[in-house]
Amino acid sequence: MNNLKFSRTWAIPNSDTFNIKPINDFVLSYLSLSKISVDMFARNNCLSIYNNDLDFTTKAEYHMDAEVFLKMLYQKEIKADLIIFDPPYSPRQISECYKKIGLNVGMKETQNAALYKRVKDAIIPICSDNAIVLSFGWNSCGMGKNNGFEQIEIMLCAHGGAHNDTICVAEQKIS
Repeated sequence: MNNLKFSRTWAIPNSDTFNIKPINDFVLSYLSLSKISVDMFARNNCLSIYNNDLDFTTKAEYHMDAEVFLKMLYQKEIKADLIIFDPPYSPRQISECYKKIGLNVGMKETQNAALYKRVKDAIIPICSDNAIVLSFGWNSCGMGKNNGFEQIEIMLCAHGGAHNDTICVAEQKIS
C-alpha cells in the first residue's frame, strides 16, 4: 500500500456536498492540478470542465443519465485526468432525484449498487493514464483495486448528531 493520507474534519451537513467547506477544499485541491475534469452528478456545482446532472433545472451543461453521459464523452474521445463521483448516497436519495424530474421510480431504479457499478464501469474508459477519481458517499469503496485504482487520500467529514459522515476518497489509476 502507498502512503495513504488520512484526515478527519467536521462541518455542518448540506445536501449539496461541495457547499461543505472542507469537502469543497478537498475537491479544489485536486481540481487545481487537473486539465480535463468530469462530474456526472454535478447539480449546481459546475466545478469541472464537463458537468452533467439528470435534473434539467440545475446549472449543469448536460442533463443525461450518468452512464449515457460518460459513454458520450468516450465516443468524443475525451480523456479526463480528474473524475468526480458524487452520486445520490441512498435508495431514498435516488428516489427523490428521479421523482423530482418526473421519472417513475421502482425497486430496480433505486438500487444504488447497480447504479454505482454501471457508472463506474463507464468511468474507466474515459480515464487518462494516472487519472484521479474523487468519490463521495457513506463508504470508502471508491473505484477499487479490481478496477485498477489505488487510494491516495481519505477524508472523513463528520457532521455530528445522527448524521452519517461524508467519506471523501481520492484514488489514482495505476498505470
